[in-house]
This record gives sequence, C-alpha cells and structure tokens, in this order.
Amino acid sequence: MVKLAGQEWSSPRVHYRIFTLAEANAVLDQIVKPAFERLDLSREHLAHAEREADILGLIVDSGANPGSADQLRHSRLSRRIESIRAEISQEMAAIQATGALLKDLSHGLVDFFAVQDGQLVFLCWQRGEERIRFWHTVEDGFAGRRPLGERAELEE
Repeated sequence: MVKLAGQEWSSPRVHYRIFTLAEANAVLDQIVKPAFERLDLSREHLAHAEREADILGLIVDSGANPGSADQLRHSRLSRRIESIRAEISQEMAAIQATGALLKDLSHGLVDFFAVQDGQLVFLCWQRGEERIRFWHTVEDGFAGRRPLGERAELEE
C-alpha cells in the first residue's frame, strides 16, 4: 500500500530485483521520471476534480432535483475521478513493474534494491534529484540516507 493524500493506493504484486547503480539510473530516466511527471499532472487533476465534486455534492445532497445540471455534472465528475485514479494506479504499477520500490507518491520517493558487501541496501531517489546520489540500509530508511561517496563501490 502506498499513501497519497490520506488515501491508500493498492499496488499489484511486485517482483523486486537487485540493481546496479547504472541500471537504477537507466530505469530512473526511462520509466520513473516520466511516470512521476504524469503522476504529478494526474494528482493535480484529481485534486481539482475532487474539490469541484465536493462542492457539487453539497448542492446535490441539499435537495437538487434528479436530473438537474448540478447532479449530472456531479455524476460526470465522479466518473472522471475514478478514471484519474485508474491512471494513477497504472503509473504506480509501471514504476513497481521495474522492480523498484515506490515508497511515497507525495514526496516522490523510490528505492532500488542493491547489494553492498553482501548487505541488502537501497539506492534512494527523490523527485527533483537528477540522478541517484544517496543510499541507505533497509533498516534506516529515508532518515538514514547517505551520499553515495560514503560507499565508493556503489558509484558508477
């Protein structure tokens, strides 16, 4: 489950994989970054549609006539919201299908499994970063992010 704006989004069964830094950066450029660009746009559309639907919902719930323009608009918006949610789920699935771990949609956090000195670690990327420049242990999480330079063997 991934959380976004207080709502949990289920993700399909994922088969994770071990990445080299070069492989993770390639997936980042080819799949993850473009998916986040689309996700950001979809999230913006979703927020707008949900705000409008909430307002129309108040009008409809206060006794609007069945078949009124407000009720019809509310129905169309409800369908649009479901469509946008499906788009978001598809983009999340595309990221997860790479074998990476989508950690947080709102902050744009993605981890890539890697092995260093026989230890499972994460190569860590956050939206806005050009390349993967950080890693952390599985136990430490994002709070334990360290620059790749601390583990020279992970550098390209």
